[in-house]
Amino acid sequence: MKQLSTISILFLLSLTMQASAEPLTAKQIMQQVSDRDDGTTAMSTIKLLTCNYVIKNKKTRCNNKPRIKQLESIRKDFGPAEKDHKTLSILLKPANEKGIAFLQYDYEQQGKESDQWMYLSALGKIKRIISGSSNEPKKGSFFGTEISYEDIESRHINDYTYKIMAEEVYQKRPCWVIETTPKKQRAKKSNYSKSLNWIDKERMIALKIILFDRGGNKIKRITNYKIRKQQNIWLISKMLVNNLQNKRMTLMSINSTIINLPIQDNILTTRTLTDKSFRETSLIKLRQKTQ
Repeated sequence: MKQLSTISILFLLSLTMQASAEPLTAKQIMQQVSDRDDGTTAMSTIKLLTCNYVIKNKKTRCNNKPRIKQLESIRKDFGPAEKDHKTLSILLKPANEKGIAFLQYDYEQQGKESDQWMYLSALGKIKRIISGSSNEPKKGSFFGTEISYEDIESRHINDYTYKIMAEEVYQKRPCWVIETTPKKQRAKKSNYSKSLNWIDKERMIALKIILFDRGGNKIKRITNYKIRKQQNIWLISKMLVNNLQNKRMTLMSINSTIINLPIQDNILTTRTLTDKSFRETSLIKLRQKTQ
């Protein structure tokens, strides 16, 4: 009997492994999206443009003067598996809103909601962002944009059910289209009844998300584009949020990002919100590290 060469054996083994490999489930795909490497820390400069919009020649355009805001954002991961996150966002412009800041803590622990605080510099007060009751979702938006407080919270994978609806090419990228539906307890705290997510198969990034309100109607379309690679990490440079019901949009442009920058824990606290001297000194030190 003719013996198989090493190359032949390896080839047959590879075919066997490919045949026996199970396709990813919808939940496994969304877990990989959640676990995608985005660095342990990040510092970004961000521009937010918000306006009413119209669609002309299949292009979305502002039909009034946009409101433009610039901010700095600082994030650091915490916990044994670095699954908890602390994020600080501070407005730099316009001048009359400078110093308004937002602090958010996200937790991996199942059932533990994100903590959110807004600092209103003109009043010198911190406002805790909370739900109206145990059965009501949070209301309000991130710095007056079409991005809601719920939109920027980290999701707990087990709070949702998942289903692969289709496989499509979007933005010239092969994607899964995955439907996510909040389970009963999460649904009580959510503004959304479900979402459709176009997940890039290679980069494990949501390129498009359509959100449905509690009545099952489309309310928002979120599009992520201009995705680039930095330090072997995929970063989103542009995010467009279209509110399909009130015809307003917000374009978020992430102009620069420094990844894995050493960041002191005490910067990501409520002290940074209220103590202007401490905040400015801390930010100057961080900016110097980026030069």
